[in-house]
Amino acid sequence: MLILTNTTQMRQNNLYITLILILFLFFSNKGISQNESQENLTLYSLGEIFVTALKSNQPEKILEHIDVNINIDDKTNIFKTFLQVKENIANITNISTLNLINVIKNNDFTYIILKNGDKFFIVKTKTSNKNHINGQVKLLNSKVNELLTKGEKVYKKYCYSCHNKYAKGSIGSNLIDNYWKHISSEKDLIDIITNGKKGTMMIAYKDYLNPEEIKAVALYIEILQGKKVKNEKKPEGEKKNINFNIFN
Repeated sequence: MLILTNTTQMRQNNLYITLILILFLFFSNKGISQNESQENLTLYSLGEIFVTALKSNQPEKILEHIDVNINIDDKTNIFKTFLQVKENIANITNISTLNLINVIKNNDFTYIILKNGDKFFIVKTKTSNKNHINGQVKLLNSKVNELLTKGEKVYKKYCYSCHNKYAKGSIGSNLIDNYWKHISSEKDLIDIITNGKKGTMMIAYKDYLNPEEIKAVALYIEILQGKKVKNEKKPEGEKKNINFNIFN
């Protein structure tokens, strides 16, 4: 009976998705055609659209922001994965109070970082050069999200007093503006947190934090890269776009 129920539910879901796509394509004559260009979006704007679609009773609105240059089968698969992410998050937390923290591109992927209460959710996808979705949507495993929760707690206890909210800088450096004085890689970031830096106010935290806590706070700093906040400290050092690999 359980198998029958699950099968029936799957068929209903597939029918719903097919119907939504047919209606969307039918009524999109006034919208974007295959030969027209989509508007450029900032990454953060895409994140805002993504969160709105997650919270909405009309999740099909995300279809307007899937790359027009991909075929209908790929578009269908992306929409299915979006609905699955929506369901997965809704099973864990109240999706109506979900907040957008940041959106970053790292290597070939785009990461949408969401939060509700003390719980983080990282959604991984691919985007076009105009920042429209063109890859399947995936919620990263719970281990990564748990690390982020731990990393934020560590940051607030040990780092906030010098580096301020969202790591925007105070007596310590701004850690989110992509300007770095002593860091050229993820390894450098973890090393400085672990061993400190001579000649600076940065002390070694290896006597206060275990390796997982250091990795967690490094991840928290990484997901804030490029975040726009008010009253952030002026840049110091050299502008570098570091490809962090801690998500992988």
